[in-house]
Amino acid sequence: MWLPHILFLSVLLTVHGKCVVKEDDNADIPELEWPANYTFEATRVYLLAGFSEQYQMWRTPKCSRIDYNDGAFKSIITTKNSKYGVKYEIFPKTDKDANTEIVCHKIKGTVYVRQTLEDILPNIRYRDFKKVGNELMYDQDTTKFWYQDDDTNVEYQYIIWAFYKTDIKAWVPVRYEEKEYNTWLGTLDKHEIWEFRNFNTDEIKYDVFDAEEDCEEEGIYSMDDEAVTEGLLFLDPENNDHVEHAFQAFKKKHNKNYFEGEHEMRKTIFRKNMRLVSHTNRKNLGYKLAINQFADRTEAEMVKHKGLQARPKGKVGTVPFPYTEAELEELAQNLPKEYDTRMYGLVTPVKNQESCGSCWTFGTTASMEGAVARSTGKLVTLSNQALVDCAWAFGAAGCDGGTDNAAYEWMMSFGLPTEAEYGQYTNTDGFCHIENMTTTFPIRGFTDVSPYSINALKVAVINHGPLSVSVNANDAFSLYSSGIFYDASCSPSVLNHEVTLVGYGEENGQTFWILKNSWGRKWGVDGYMQISTLDNTCGVTAEPTYVVI
Repeated sequence: MWLPHILFLSVLLTVHGKCVVKEDDNADIPELEWPANYTFEATRVYLLAGFSEQYQMWRTPKCSRIDYNDGAFKSIITTKNSKYGVKYEIFPKTDKDANTEIVCHKIKGTVYVRQTLEDILPNIRYRDFKKVGNELMYDQDTTKFWYQDDDTNVEYQYIIWAFYKTDIKAWVPVRYEEKEYNTWLGTLDKHEIWEFRNFNTDEIKYDVFDAEEDCEEEGIYSMDDEAVTEGLLFLDPENNDHVEHAFQAFKKKHNKNYFEGEHEMRKTIFRKNMRLVSHTNRKNLGYKLAINQFADRTEAEMVKHKGLQARPKGKVGTVPFPYTEAELEELAQNLPKEYDTRMYGLVTPVKNQESCGSCWTFGTTASMEGAVARSTGKLVTLSNQALVDCAWAFGAAGCDGGTDNAAYEWMMSFGLPTEAEYGQYTNTDGFCHIENMTTTFPIRGFTDVSPYSINALKVAVINHGPLSVSVNANDAFSLYSSGIFYDASCSPSVLNHEVTLVGYGEENGQTFWILKNSWGRKWGVDGYMQISTLDNTCGVTAEPTYVVI
């Protein structure tokens, strides 16, 4: 839904933003300053991410309120009766029976972390904006203001277009542009454009900010609660104090120690991920993101926590999928609404690949563990390390990545030993010692499930699962916390991570796959994810496989 708006805005920027710079005829106009009371509406376009948000703002010297996305999420702060401020976050919440209620969370400021008023107008108090000319912007004569600054590893550029309205004796914002360039990484980390409308300075009644009646006692939080430091309730990624508070909590929880000169770079990445978490969570999309162990990682570093390579052309399953399309349609008529292989003793505990790009061993090993349990009635933990150490001749590269077919082809030749006999996972490449194993579990081959078919995937997981599936683990995927994940920007064709599909379910009319990840139990919901079946989200149905023993 955002695309037409962005296209429209791009036209405006091209036609109306391509302005004629006039001589400065505003010499007698006061310096740029926002009034004490105002309301307005705004659209914020994230040019790098390709989406937009809608806002409505109310502000007085004692109170602020921001409604996000047509009121789906409300943030209210008042300092009227509180020395350190009180903040409320109000949003709808739907339970498993599809009943919706309005939830209000409340937090009180302290002497150490105050709840200061929010604003989405450009900060002009601490930035020395310079007047650089006059431009026609959206059919309005405006004055253009410019400010540039740099910090450790980051360069900032801010541009404001505004005009002075004489009848209200106040500056009215029209457009604002902000860029952040990371000199350490050589990347443009932020490029946003705001357009403002319906700016009004009339008196605002306090009723607009009154949220106390909606907040129950159980909705009161402290600044050190995990819902605050990880879920980012009440925290603003554009507030330096809030970023510092969350960053310190993050470093302490995950035992992060940085070398000299690295700290600010990590903090910059952390702020970027705070933005993603905060902006996503306040949309009430049915899932939540959170600050987790990956919140300070670069894109190159995240590759080490994945590791799936593209399967070589011509490599296909050695055992055909035993269902025709007609048979799948017939079977689909009687499929249960929910199915979970964990309930049948077919799934071992969640593992952690850590910083070794060995994901390609975890989905395939999990499929093998399930197949052995189906065959023998005994669930055993099989060795990922054996695949890391030994499958090189079949096209894998240990901790530098591999493919599912490489893992399967090695198993066809050597079988797969137990973790107890081969040795625990080491998070690094090692010497292969498969010849010393007394017991290995062999396979006859592996099967490619019919791709892009929900029915095929359901039938396969019920009769042959767990399954190994390939996904696109994008930034939002990596920061997943709970709920049914659906990210339209998660490409279904850029597959970079292998996980295990253990089942499927339904909640509030939404169907989802249940994925077991290899990032430890602290990720997601005890190491698992619910991901929507819509639109082949993140590519789940593209390359599903299972072993045949």
